Amino acid sequence: MDFKPGLYEDLDYDTYASIPAWRSHDLTTIARCPFTWKNQRATNESPALLEGRVQHTVFLEHHKFFDEFAIEPDVDRRTKDGKAQYAEWLEDLGDRTPIKQQLYDTCMERREVVKDYIPQDDHKVEFVVCFHFAGQPCKGRFDWYTGTDVWDLKPCRDASPRGFRAAINSFKYYQQAAFYMTAAHFVGLPAEKFYFLAQEKAHPYPYGIYTLSDEAIQYGHARNEQAMMIGLQCESNDEYSPFGLTGEVEFTADELY
Repeated sequence: MDFKPGLYEDLDYDTYASIPAWRSHDLTTIARCPFTWKNQRATNESPALLEGRVQHTVFLEHHKFFDEFAIEPDVDRRTKDGKAQYAEWLEDLGDRTPIKQQLYDTCMERREVVKDYIPQDDHKVEFVVCFHFAGQPCKGRFDWYTGTDVWDLKPCRDASPRGFRAAINSFKYYQQAAFYMTAAHFVGLPAEKFYFLAQEKAHPYPYGIYTLSDEAIQYGHARNEQAMMIGLQCESNDEYSPFGLTGEVEFTADELY
């Protein structure tokens, strides 16, 4: 799909992925390490990304789940009957992504814990916005929008305030929040706040609701502008240095102890 600014609903994952535009993930990765950004852009979907996509579909668009995914049958492929059943299942797979029953069951259990917070019928879910930022084509796939606020589902290891604050800093979620707020405003969606629904991946799946101050959003916006400039320079010069380093780094005793 060609890039064209606007809001798009019911855009499937592969079509979204094909749009030639910058993502929030590009900018947060550049901010940490241009070398990683360069060498991750063409990789296939990782198990972690697949799990995230499955969980997002279970939480936000469960009615579409079995159009996009297929659960592998529980058969013994060492036997003749098992091989035949599995072969029949593969024939019916089509373009759907195969997943294990355990992953689906786990995501359903997580969903049950936070069911009071997941989107209501009048909320926009899983929609795409194509927009311009810093003069460049950008795209974002929103989790959901309530009419006043943007929400993002964040599976994580530690959903406590201390743990998720560390994740915000480590994964630069302030840049992501700023990116999506910019996208929302670009297409005329009144976005007052950006909320994270952080939920631990391990049973019993505790969770927390977090947001960012206006100052934190402004900081994220500035870092996005900086990351975009660095990324464009990297592409122009065809140089992607690890962590932006240009030489050796010497640590002082004060920095170590």
